Amino acid sequence: MRKFSAISLILLFALPLALSAGGTKEEKPVTLVFGDLSWDSAQVHNRIAAYIIENGLGNYKAEFTAADTLVTVNGLAQGDIDIDLESWHSNFMEAYEKYTRDGSIVDLGQNMPDAPQGWWVPRYLVEGEGAPAPDLKSVADLPKYWRLFKDPEEPGKGLVYLGTAGWSATKVSEGIFEKFGLESTFNQGVPGSSAALAATLVGAYKKGEPWVGYYWAPTPILGKYDMVRLEGSEFEAALVNKLVSRKLIEKAPAVADFLRNYKTTVAQNNEFLAVMDDNQWNAAKTALWFLQNRKDVWAAWVSPEVAAKVNAALDAGKEVAN
Repeated sequence: MRKFSAISLILLFALPLALSAGGTKEEKPVTLVFGDLSWDSAQVHNRIAAYIIENGLGNYKAEFTAADTLVTVNGLAQGDIDIDLESWHSNFMEAYEKYTRDGSIVDLGQNMPDAPQGWWVPRYLVEGEGAPAPDLKSVADLPKYWRLFKDPEEPGKGLVYLGTAGWSATKVSEGIFEKFGLESTFNQGVPGSSAALAATLVGAYKKGEPWVGYYWAPTPILGKYDMVRLEGSEFEAALVNKLVSRKLIEKAPAVADFLRNYKTTVAQNNEFLAVMDDNQWNAAKTALWFLQNRKDVWAAWVSPEVAAKVNAALDAGKEVAN
């Protein structure tokens, strides 16, 4: 009969335990891919949700992939992207209806209600003593005031900014422009980026000059500057929902339940975007500010046990992934 020493026996029985413990430690987290859209609010939402998921819900790892709206939608349908927290899908209803109908994308409800879009002017332009355009209430009134908005490259016409090149919203603005017959008195301004569009508005506002054009909320711009939306330019109420892939429902049902509860307001978004802009923070720092300063908001999305875990991570100084 083969004999075992005491040490051998200890090692023999310890080995399965070590392998078991090691297997638990080495278990790979479930990776969740967020569609990291090009605007700030979407990127901040991604990092708020990712922090709560990673620190409160279990063994998950968040990844962020840069993509525009339609790439994100197609990625969700194919299962390459798991989460889109700002769908704005009223701007691409055909694709939205196709994929939600066939079940490849699941709509988990609104992130924020009725995010406003339209054409805006500074309030100082239309209200208050000495306002240069007190009767400017709607798009139909613009031809009467075209001289206020002179195009520096063609002073014989005004200039209205329709949005950024390539945006679905810009096509809607083109329809408004045609509907009100503005081609005889206005040119169309279409900057190449959202930053360039914002710069035209901010530059005019800081000088107290006239400006008219497309903008939307939530944005730091409408959180910081007092603007009035022109009648006749209102877009249909924007549907800013949370879309996920069918695969997410299957592989992370607890995450899906959390995202169903994830809800914000336009005012809350404008607030954190204004803080972000004032401090020149990135999305990660802004998400951390929100988690630290708006605990009453996000705690309502989760159970007390999950909230306690997230608070513990915050107290320990754990940073938000960027």
